[in-house]
Amino acid sequence: MTPASPIDRLRAALLADEAAQLRLAPIVEVETFLDAITAYADGLGLAIPCQTFAAGLARAATPQMEQDLPALRLAEAPPRHWLPVELKGYQGAVVVEWLHFAGLPLTDPFFEETWRKVRVLPFNRLMRCATPLAAIEAFADAPPPDGLVFHMSRCGSTLVGQMLGTVPQHIVVSEPPVLDTMIQLAGHGQVPPAMIRALAGALTRDRGEGVRHRFLKLDAWHSFVLPLLRTLWPDVPWVFLYRDPIEVLVSQQRRPGMHVRPGVLPLETYGIDPAEGAAAGDYAAWILDRICRAAADAVDAQCLLLNYRELPGALADAILPHFGVAPDPAALDRIVAAGGRYSKAPGQAFTGDSEAKQRAASDALRGAAAPLLATYARLEAMRSALPAMGSSSAPMQGEKV
Repeated sequence: MTPASPIDRLRAALLADEAAQLRLAPIVEVETFLDAITAYADGLGLAIPCQTFAAGLARAATPQMEQDLPALRLAEAPPRHWLPVELKGYQGAVVVEWLHFAGLPLTDPFFEETWRKVRVLPFNRLMRCATPLAAIEAFADAPPPDGLVFHMSRCGSTLVGQMLGTVPQHIVVSEPPVLDTMIQLAGHGQVPPAMIRALAGALTRDRGEGVRHRFLKLDAWHSFVLPLLRTLWPDVPWVFLYRDPIEVLVSQQRRPGMHVRPGVLPLETYGIDPAEGAAAGDYAAWILDRICRAAADAVDAQCLLLNYRELPGALADAILPHFGVAPDPAALDRIVAAGGRYSKAPGQAFTGDSEAKQRAASDALRGAAAPLLATYARLEAMRSALPAMGSSSAPMQGEKV
């Protein structure tokens, strides 16, 4: 057997040393990190050639290296401060890439934003690792989410995630691309559906925050696989957020999401015939109508339908009770305060834009929205018929595009 190299021994030591991980992982500057990791290696009696090590870190920062499989290969999931970030093909199999999240909470509006921050850290250039897909099975019995957030897009879901995530003991995983990849693999029959649940368990693992509640915010198009996801979490409450279609379409017209651009989203993966969408006169209105219809068709006893105009008050009045969450007064104050901020840029105060969007809508847009408006009316009728979960007349705050 080939003796372990000093780098291999260093990595093994770091995997077992949580205190060192938390000390070294947040370091951003390469030179500072080199000094710190060299001192750590010296303490272990490992001779690490500094120049060779620096060159290796530089290579690991290149875009090509980000596409390659990490050099650190593990048979099992890494310790608790690592989260899965990508699924990659390797030698005919699917492998999982993990990154250390450097103690960062998942409080950015989207999981991908935090992922971007940590993937460039020098520590992750050294410790970025990969496991077989089977390593995810260790999370099969992890605690399920306390709530699932579905939405039609541009309708307040980011605000809901930000408000839920403002409490340190809450984990909100918002639209993680790796989960969407797993859903696509399950849709193609390449992995068992239960792997979706296991991956969610890995994403919501307790990294030392003392987690009390876990929430998943799905992508808008995951309404198409609601029946599948409900079989995975049959007892987990879920909410579907929607908004006046004219306002959503104006928002999508200004800055189109990937799901409203023809050919970008692999519709067949989610059980939708792409030819049907290609024939639609207005693709954005068509796909949003399909998303809303799929949600309406899936409504069950665990569902809460919520209109954008009910936010932010409905977060405390309806969503938290629906999810079985009863925050203490201090936590509730944090949640309410988050409702006054622009969700996609939490440092900014929110100003409403519904009236402006209604004025901006062209006659052509309104004409294309006719089927979607009918589905919106169906959702409104269903919402009125559901048992009351509480309501608020407070004006909407927190999200605009």
